[in-house]
Amino acid sequence: MTRKKNLVKNSIKGFLSLILMGLLAVVISCSHDEEKYDVTHKVVYKAEVSAGSDITNVQFNEPGRDPKPAMNVSGITWTSPEVANTWKLAVGETHPLSALAIVKATGANASSTLKVQIYVDGILKKEKMATGQNLSVDIQYDIEYKVN
Repeated sequence: MTRKKNLVKNSIKGFLSLILMGLLAVVISCSHDEEKYDVTHKVVYKAEVSAGSDITNVQFNEPGRDPKPAMNVSGITWTSPEVANTWKLAVGETHPLSALAIVKATGANASSTLKVQIYVDGILKKEKMATGQNLSVDIQYDIEYKVN
């Protein structure tokens, strides 16, 4: 009879051990953070004035940050270096950031134009124009960083 009791006790201990290991596995698997993925967008700003005009001042930002002045600005065209911005996001998570440029130029006459564009990942997303002699364009585009 003692042998049967020991066999039953050992069976119960083994069964309880399996249940505890299963619960532990569930708890450990649920405690991990959700996997996150790198989401990168590349932004390029462009400005162009009509003939005889001159771009005098440009400020632009890395999306989500304050604008900083561009160096050595003059002439009828200006293109920013490519600004790459990366966020780590989980599936379904979104993070909106604004791309912003402020461009000033001196026009040759009252019909002079200033055109400023924002490209995201090589695609024109926003364009704004001004006309006159004292030309100024503030342009902003909201980029949504997300993982589908």
